[in-house]
Amino acid sequence: MAQFPAGITYRKRISGVRHWRWQRLSAVLLLGLMAYFVIIVATVGKLDHAAAVAFVATPFNAIGLALLVVVGLFHAALGLEVVIEDYVALENGRNALIFMVKAALGLVGIACLWSLFVTVL
Repeated sequence: MAQFPAGITYRKRISGVRHWRWQRLSAVLLLGLMAYFVIIVATVGKLDHAAAVAFVATPFNAIGLALLVVVGLFHAALGLEVVIEDYVALENGRNALIFMVKAALGLVGIACLWSLFVTVL
């Protein structure tokens, strides 16, 4: 086993390839979904409130917006996890912070999906 300087201990190395691939896949999906979102915003901007709600409540648009929320928050969770792993020194604090960030993003996702669900009904 390698000799480490005082105060530095051996840490099991974990490959980040799977995490990296998921982040790149979600980025590519977000690119298409954001283009779709820009088109929706441009269309809804010309409508009054009732027509805009009816436009968003159509199944195709509601599913597209739900996908945008889910993929966007998934991508955000992956990115924030990397930032926390890189810049939070204590392992216990790091794991707790990652959990809190994922819980907060989960609550935001639930609120967004609930509002879409209520709009469709």
